[in-house]
Amino acid sequence: MEQITQISQLLGTYGISAIIVVIFLWDYIANKKKNVENQETIKTTLAVVKETTTTISNCLIEMQQTNLNTAKSLELLQKQMESTDKKVDKLLEERRN
Repeated sequence: MEQITQISQLLGTYGISAIIVVIFLWDYIANKKKNVENQETIKTTLAVVKETTTTISNCLIEMQQTNLNTAKSLELLQKQMESTDKKVDKLLEERRN
């Protein structure tokens, strides 16, 4: 009975402080768990972003190569058209004479 009285006195004296400490500890533990979960989410997101960046980089390299090929094709087409124009001009000149 004496122990119950002492516990009652301790709760009466330190009750509010103890409740505040318990709430603080509970909040600290809950936030710690959330921070760990958030860090895992951030790591996963960064891995996906890295993979996406690599994919985009590869696509840009392929687009660059395609653009170079298109430019080369257009140069060849232009040379062919100039050659054809010269041949047509030569044929027309021969017909006039």
